[in-house]
Amino acid sequence: MSAAIQQGTILVHRVFDVAGEISLPRAEQLLSAEAKAQRLKFGTNTRRAVIMRESPLTAGLGEETLDLPSGSQKARIFARVWNYGVISVTLEIAIPPGTAWESLVRMAAELEASDEVELLAVSKKDAIKRMILPALTAPAEWEVYEDYITYLIQKADGSENPKEFIRKVDVAALILAEDREKLGEESRNFILESAIQYSSSDLAVIDWNSALLIEPDGERDVADVIEFSLTHLLEFRYYDEMLGRKLDELYDTMDQKRESVANIFKNVYADIAEDSSRKYMEFSEFLGRVENSLKTVGDPYLAVAFRAAALEFHFDDWRKSISRKMETLAQISQILHGEVNTRRSHWLEIIIILLIAIELIPFLQGLFR
Repeated sequence: MSAAIQQGTILVHRVFDVAGEISLPRAEQLLSAEAKAQRLKFGTNTRRAVIMRESPLTAGLGEETLDLPSGSQKARIFARVWNYGVISVTLEIAIPPGTAWESLVRMAAELEASDEVELLAVSKKDAIKRMILPALTAPAEWEVYEDYITYLIQKADGSENPKEFIRKVDVAALILAEDREKLGEESRNFILESAIQYSSSDLAVIDWNSALLIEPDGERDVADVIEFSLTHLLEFRYYDEMLGRKLDELYDTMDQKRESVANIFKNVYADIAEDSSRKYMEFSEFLGRVENSLKTVGDPYLAVAFRAAALEFHFDDWRKSISRKMETLAQISQILHGEVNTRRSHWLEIIIILLIAIELIPFLQGLFR
């Protein structure tokens, strides 16, 4: 059975890592001159009370037209600037009233395959980055980015009872943007099992690729929590790759230094050990920031949504991978510092022996005379 969407919105997210850190007060000053910027605020009622360590800046970037195979769609674009060096760009597309569910699934597949979305998001990210460049610490570009789509439905045929509604429409096809193959019952049920509710009139299905939110009042707190989780997923991936690359460099450098003749005359491990310790502190700070960046008070609905997103994004797996690599980095750092201290001791012994030998020279000369 099909259903028509009477009121709804599609949020297409692209999340980029652009710097080590961003000073939000400075960025707010820079953006105020060229774009209207404001801090992200969650609902103030008790069930939606959220504490963020530092709320991101939100800046409107105007409207653009997306040319999709099924027709042109107007997209309102806004960006969020996060203090841990991330910029997220969101394309907000209104679902035309009366859109059939099958048409929504087809639009989802077109958005997933659209190169225009990527180009538009990258260009907007570059524009924001240029505006706030003085606020960036250690500006950088990482070729990897996160993409996600959130379907926010306020009103649809039969959506008054969300649990019944998601049983009569093909939610899995929408979540997976699958408009060609008919998914098996097992696949559909697996996705539906992750549905969470606060009240009988709303519902959230959060998956690794996209999410369906039924919110009669248009509340976007859950959508914002998903976007927040997405930025942390990107940071987990970034630090995991950086740690892996750093460990590879350390192994290569250690092998080269062992084979170097100059290794006999100077302590080549001191700089490596210092750099390893510095990286370890940086990664430790990041993990602490992730753990403390968002807290929920009052009703735990948003906390449940955050945990659902964290589960789908495999936060625990990324955290374990980073922790293992950090432990390896710490062990290498200790080994290198031990190497440094050992070599210092050797040189001190050599110097003491040389000094004793120099003291003995006059005595030996007297004996020979």
